[in-house]
Amino acid sequence: MDTTVKPLFLVGYMGCGKSSLGRRLARRLGVALVDTDTLVEQQEGASVADVFRYEGEERFRELERSVVERVAASGEACIVATGGGLPTWSDNMEMLSK
Repeated sequence: MDTTVKPLFLVGYMGCGKSSLGRRLARRLGVALVDTDTLVEQQEGASVADVFRYEGEERFRELERSVVERVAASGEACIVATGGGLPTWSDNMEMLSK
């Protein structure tokens, strides 16, 4: 039996409530909430909108993917609110399922 602690990834359409649900769930479980958009913004020192505008969607999706990989590799028990487009890009859903 695999007893490794893993993050729980919330996926869904933009604006469907992933962050709101994530906050409540994280509080109830006593774990951290991680928001991938917030981590990308902190890493880049720019808003998601600015990353899209000046660097393009492909660059944003690469940054988002690297954030998710880092969170997954941390082994930290946490709730992760992903960006609305994350599941549609590349093989992200396969990666999240692992």
